[in-house]
Amino acid sequence: MLIFRKTLNKKFAEQEEKFLKQFIENQMLSLRNFVIPNDNKPIKNHFLLFNYESHIFRVNQTNLGDYVQTLAVKNALTTLFPNATFQTHDRDSLTSFCAGGGLTPVIMQGWFAHSNHFIPNNQTLPIFVGTHFTSEIHKFLEYFIAYYPFYFKNKEIGCRDLWTLQFCQNKGLKAYFSRCLTLTLPRREANVEANKVFLVGISEKDLRYIPQNLSKNAIQINQQYVETKHQNLNFESQTQNLLETYKKEAKLVITCALHCAAPCVAMGIPVVLIAKNEENKQRFSAVSGILRIWTLEELKAGLIDFNPKSLEIESLKKDMLENLRLSIQKEMGEKIEEQQLLQIRMRIAEFKAKNFDESSSGGGGINYNLETKSISNDINLWKQDFKYDLEFKQRAQILLDLLSPEARESLESVLDLGCGVQYFREVLRENHCNPSYTGVDLYPHHKDNILCDFNQGEFPYFSKGSFTLIVCAGLFEYIWDLPKFIERICKLSPKLILCSYNFTNVSGIDNKIWVRNRLRQEELFNLFLSESYVLNIYKTHKRNLPTGYFCFCKKELMGKI
Repeated sequence: MLIFRKTLNKKFAEQEEKFLKQFIENQMLSLRNFVIPNDNKPIKNHFLLFNYESHIFRVNQTNLGDYVQTLAVKNALTTLFPNATFQTHDRDSLTSFCAGGGLTPVIMQGWFAHSNHFIPNNQTLPIFVGTHFTSEIHKFLEYFIAYYPFYFKNKEIGCRDLWTLQFCQNKGLKAYFSRCLTLTLPRREANVEANKVFLVGISEKDLRYIPQNLSKNAIQINQQYVETKHQNLNFESQTQNLLETYKKEAKLVITCALHCAAPCVAMGIPVVLIAKNEENKQRFSAVSGILRIWTLEELKAGLIDFNPKSLEIESLKKDMLENLRLSIQKEMGEKIEEQQLLQIRMRIAEFKAKNFDESSSGGGGINYNLETKSISNDINLWKQDFKYDLEFKQRAQILLDLLSPEARESLESVLDLGCGVQYFREVLRENHCNPSYTGVDLYPHHKDNILCDFNQGEFPYFSKGSFTLIVCAGLFEYIWDLPKFIERICKLSPKLILCSYNFTNVSGIDNKIWVRNRLRQEELFNLFLSESYVLNIYKTHKRNLPTGYFCFCKKELMGKI
């Protein structure tokens, strides 16, 4: 009998798996005609905004935070394109949108969770800025990407939060941290006499943990679960009125809602943001480096600081709006300054508000925490007026010679860190290699250099997998925290890393402008090995000092490239 039951259960499981596979395949194939590209041209100065009709119909309630996002997108587009016109369509059924000629641009700022039909069809031009995918949508996208790999091929996904960013990068999509456009709403006037406390989305059972002097006369607002049965359905207008109320009357907002916290911060209102669970903390990383993200446990333990300051984020707003403008122009096929866009996205990702609490949960900007051996000097000793001689070009050629002909042919994109006058770029051209090239340096020795001070914790923000090759020629000797720096370059997941180094136990002689206490050979190799990179080939070359030249590759590529 037991054997019979096991056999029966196995058959049921096989049938269920077969049915599920067939269901997914049918679902994917049903999208085919909606996502196959066409030759339609983008419509200029006209945009699609989201409404949320299907969600309201399905659950008889709405979240005004959705409308906050629509209003923020509309405000941003009106700021950038004063003559813009708009139409609306349901967020959860973009597959069914009908434009009637041309591609209608749609900013994909939103929370995509309820429907697989959120995928913008081939009558739209999706611009992914401020995008959040839930775990349910993750599962759908895994299948969708497998069936339609072309769909995201030339797309850059501006992720609202770090959790979505990690998912996109793990799936091989080009992605970056765009934050949420609700942070771009205009700041209120400085002379507003606001004197009210608002408790937004705080449950009845948690009210007792709010200090009595704040809760006694506070105004309680429910903006996340608004019943729709007997209400006027103009929720956009209702949301606009609510934002105006916060703007004119709030001296403090205590909330568990991201799309109350973010717009209030943008308007200059002091905010206490409380995450109810782990999912909240993941989504709330949209305000990483701006707001401390408190927890319910900290609320109940009486640890929350209920006297926050108004935050200054105007420089962030400027960068976010410029990122939106350039992203739209790029999707429209217009020529833009790519280096400028990369720098803007780096500033957005790394932004920290002036009064941000460094010890806060949620972190600040893109944060890589690593216990490392610190190698430091007091100041940068590399001078701006340094004269580059041809020995530096020779060094670039030595490094390139470490690559096999097959590896050279496979180069698609190169990131040159500490690029100086871009000798490595010259050497690539002279050797008939034509990958895309990005140079980063402390000084503008070349007009295209992205300026960055690695020793001040700055690091350009690039998507994982953006580069086939990363080059660090004559750079490591000047980096104060080399272990952390190597971790950062490995996180970008290039196939190959070319670098040079003068080890502390080999040179015998020190250059006065190098960092003190440089690494030994085994220490450097172990750093790369801990990130799953192995030494593929090396060479020693003696100029005034014996220098080692190394090619590291991903462990799985050893012997194949």
